[in-house]
Amino acid sequence: MEPIIVDIEPRQIVRWLLDEERSKAFDLLVTATRSYEREELAPREEKQLGEAEAEELSEINEVGLLEVVPRNEPSRWTLRIRVTDDIGPRMPDDEPVPTEGEEIDLTTFNEEFVVADRGFTEVSAEAKDRAASAEFTRLVEAIVENRHWR
Repeated sequence: MEPIIVDIEPRQIVRWLLDEERSKAFDLLVTATRSYEREELAPREEKQLGEAEAEELSEINEVGLLEVVPRNEPSRWTLRIRVTDDIGPRMPDDEPVPTEGEEIDLTTFNEEFVVADRGFTEVSAEAKDRAASAEFTRLVEAIVENRHWR
């Protein structure tokens, strides 16, 4: 798979997908998930705490991931929007952090991650070959011009 540079705002992509989803001719598969990642505290945060406290705490990130692929050949190209939001340190005895990702719908992804403008957002894409890359470029043009794709 070849990486493709995507220079479109996530808000524009999601808004276009929401509009297209209402179309009967929508031929893209859209999958959105919410998951949580546990990380060690940043060194600057550890210094502000006592040694015992720092050992018990961990950072929790909430991650929203949106993947778009062509319905007829899902391995042809993939468009991803990943939003990572640091929701803060957690103690082991706090409410447990889910270990499995949870599938959410496009509207929920939009409301909770895009419209809320949370965390760090990354848009990426990859294509199987040159033909797939050209097809993906046509998709990007449709998004930018706000017109139906295909």
